[in-house]
Amino acid sequence: MRGTVHIKIISYILLLLIVAFTLFPFLWLLVSAFKPREEIFARIPSLIIKAPTLNNMRWALGRSNGDLIPFFWNSIVITLITIVVTILLSYFAAYALARYKFTGMVAVFGLLVFSQMFQGPSIMVAWYKMAQFMRIVNTKTVLVLIYCTGTIPISTVLLSGFIQSIPKELDEAAMIDGASRVQILGRIILPLLTPFLVSVSIYAAIIAWNDYQYALILTSSQKASTVQIALANLMESMGSQNWGGIMATALIITLPVVVFFAFIQKNLITGLTQGAVKG
Repeated sequence: MRGTVHIKIISYILLLLIVAFTLFPFLWLLVSAFKPREEIFARIPSLIIKAPTLNNMRWALGRSNGDLIPFFWNSIVITLITIVVTILLSYFAAYALARYKFTGMVAVFGLLVFSQMFQGPSIMVAWYKMAQFMRIVNTKTVLVLIYCTGTIPISTVLLSGFIQSIPKELDEAAMIDGASRVQILGRIILPLLTPFLVSVSIYAAIIAWNDYQYALILTSSQKASTVQIALANLMESMGSQNWGGIMATALIITLPVVVFFAFIQKNLITGLTQGAVKG
């Protein structure tokens, strides 16, 4: 009995250390965003704010300084479109893979998983050439297309695994009652799949919101660049002059993902684990 208690205590201590190690950079970011320059560059670093200030936030949001608003809007639009496209395409594709048997189905699953190996720098040149050919360089469209190539395959695999766990008898009973495939998808499968669609949407949001490399190569102006590019540009041009403003900018960019994840983390974990059981 005592051994079990000791193991639990050690486990809790280790978990607390891991959480503290993980969250400390964000805590430092949060504190520094409200510190004046003198406290940020103090000889003895401290998490205590002696003279809180909002000047850093004003600088980050001001039009003549950080001017995050246009880039923030670009990221929001790109992320929302990526979520919608990912949910729609992966939902229908997952249902087809889960309910229909056809030649090459195993190969399709393999290609969906295999496609995740070809992301990032390995396909950057190819994407740029295709974007040039389609004349969508420096547009939101090219970023949405790229993000969807990363989110749709894995989302399809996860959702199809969960749909396979739903008895086919539900579909058959609905068809006997006169329901069409579209009605089955909307009235029977969709309510059961909602927590997993939430998981997929958050996964897509994180991928689209946090990307830097694709946006750096394929966008070059305020009309399409994202907040990650805005932050990098600020660090390059103003980092040594206004470190507090850079911290405030990073905090503003980070908060949406943190808040969204905090609200739906239970659904996200459930969807990623249970949806991967079958496939």
